[in-house]
Amino acid sequence: MDITRRKFLKYCGQAAILLGLEAWLPKAAAAADGTVPLKFLRHIITADAASSRTIMWQANANLSGCALEYRPASQIRATKQVAASTTSLFEDKLAVFFSSVTLTELAPGTSYEYRIIQGERATRWHQFKTEPANRTEVSALIFCDSQCSGSYDIWQQTFQTAWQRHPESQFAAIVGDLTDNGQSDWHWDKFFAAMGTIPEQHPLVPVMGNHECYGLDWKFCLPRRYLASFALPTNNSAKFQGSFYTFDYGPVHFIVLNTQELELHELLPGLLERQLHWLKQDTNRRHQPWQVVLMHKDILAYDEYQLGTQQKDGISDIGHAFMPVFDELGIDLVLTGHMHTYRSRGHIKDLQPADDGPFYVLSGPAGNRYYQVPDDRTYDRSAIYQPTPPHYLRLHATAQELTLTGCTTDGEHIETITLTK
Repeated sequence: MDITRRKFLKYCGQAAILLGLEAWLPKAAAAADGTVPLKFLRHIITADAASSRTIMWQANANLSGCALEYRPASQIRATKQVAASTTSLFEDKLAVFFSSVTLTELAPGTSYEYRIIQGERATRWHQFKTEPANRTEVSALIFCDSQCSGSYDIWQQTFQTAWQRHPESQFAAIVGDLTDNGQSDWHWDKFFAAMGTIPEQHPLVPVMGNHECYGLDWKFCLPRRYLASFALPTNNSAKFQGSFYTFDYGPVHFIVLNTQELELHELLPGLLERQLHWLKQDTNRRHQPWQVVLMHKDILAYDEYQLGTQQKDGISDIGHAFMPVFDELGIDLVLTGHMHTYRSRGHIKDLQPADDGPFYVLSGPAGNRYYQVPDDRTYDRSAIYQPTPPHYLRLHATAQELTLTGCTTDGEHIETITLTK
């Protein structure tokens, strides 16, 4: 900020005080239209989108003293300030600082504006709107496997195109393998940059994938960068915080699970057992008509060798671990990724195709990694051609009906599935 502008702001502040208008000034009066050198401002899903928001950002330097100012839109007198919580991570030969603020006791169905301040610097004002207290429907965009190599242009095109087509969507879920390498700063920067400004208003729902658990040497590692990048709803387990969680949105109870048993069973022992115990407790407390599971690895092996079954086809190790529990808990829909293709299996119960029970859909990719995936004649009810083009799912639900529509980035309709209560 140059000297002339500093003096102007100072005199404006003094004049406001003399006129008795100081209450109309922001708490950091000098922090007007400056810049804070942060990156990737983003909203992260909270357990209750009607009364809370988690807002995050990151930087390559320690922005000490950062805070978030917010207020109902245009209500300057109601401006509040909350200090940011900051953590740091040193990987890939550099330090990254992650800051977050969780706003609570927000008014449902209300437009807010916010900005990040640090000393005499500030970002511009951004906007978001809380959900109504009794929302009766939800619309969301579901992406799987946004990982890319060489460039994240395809992920950018897929993400941006989906939002342009469906601006009414409330949030975006990315169902695992967000990046190609979980320790690479380049991959994480490109992943976030590709989404542009959309996460400044709409929450992200991340799901951990196996590539989040790969180090620069392509060996298994703790997903530190993933966990640092997303301040997620609590699961009441300090050891496994961020690995799995749930949230409600309108008539749907969403359950985000961790399928990285192969990668993490030695690094995070007890993950599967703790998760299954938590899952049963969680679903007993839900009140929404629908239960939808988001998890990365698929329920079928599809030519990927399974350590447990010692087979490369049929039900996968992850399927054997979770599917009986989904039957028991009355899960309605399970969305998976990992295989980079689209398959609908319909209802499966007791590990067999059925007329009821959870409905299973595999989708992806949303990035530029393409695979050839064999058929499964027992379970596949519909499939797309291969190599499968980048695509996404749109989920829309009311209390009586849930619709899932698949669409390629180029606009080709894949399939529409409708479930009813």
